[in-house]
Amino acid sequence: MNRFKGSDNITTNHPKVNIDEIIDCYSNYVYKIIDNIVGKSLPYQDKEELLSDTFFLLWKYQDNIQTDLKSYLGTIAKNVAYKKIKATKNFVLYDERFTGYEINFENKIDLDRMLAKLPTEEQEIFNLYYIDGYKIKEIAKIKKKSLSAIKMNLFRLRKKLKEAINEKY
Repeated sequence: MNRFKGSDNITTNHPKVNIDEIIDCYSNYVYKIIDNIVGKSLPYQDKEELLSDTFFLLWKYQDNIQTDLKSYLGTIAKNVAYKKIKATKNFVLYDERFTGYEINFENKIDLDRMLAKLPTEEQEIFNLYYIDGYKIKEIAKIKKKSLSAIKMNLFRLRKKLKEAINEKY
């Protein structure tokens, strides 16, 4: 049983799709896909924008649909979300998510130096979680470690960074 609203397939055999009906049926499904991909890396407003972009692209390219609508929407949502993450990845500044402190541009350089002093393994876990936006389960699979080991690494990493910041400031 599908838990998403709109689990019934709406066919697109009509010359033009009824976009209002599709939005009503599939908005929860599409939002869940976007939220699973971007996670905490984007605020709610950006996720809503990605949702709107997904339905706009469906409307724009409705003549190109060659599969069932749900799959097509899922693919668009994934592509839009990954594109947004890739676009914002280079502009992410470290913030209070992991240190408890707001980091401004001048302090970012200091934080980069602190991170550079960490072992490579910890740097990789930090980047996977905070920069790339991977979930802990995904990091555990990538690093071939248990969930609890990754959680503990992140906990210790945050603790080290907080201590280093407290010493400096």
